[in-house]
Amino acid sequence: MIEQIREVMTPEQAADYLQVNRETIYRYIREGKLVASKLGRTYRLPKRSLELLLWATRTREDITLRDYTGAEIAGFIEADQLDEETQQIVTRFIAANA
Repeated sequence: MIEQIREVMTPEQAADYLQVNRETIYRYIREGKLVASKLGRTYRLPKRSLELLLWATRTREDITLRDYTGAEIAGFIEADQLDEETQQIVTRFIAANA
């Protein structure tokens, strides 16, 4: 059975996802290596926190992530917009295949 990966996990689920011991997850939380929310007596970890841990501990240092400004992102979105003619073609194509 394939289990769905959740966006928010318990420490046990996070340990299973990373294939480490549950105590390792708690230690990473205490050390600030993982971001977690404490709800009552239990922790919840966003999947994104686990992914960032994997990136931060990668073995190849020559891979860098690029930070984009809000203006750059807005420019990318604007550049991705379809012109009117292309939008009409897409609309006709979708209607024909519906």
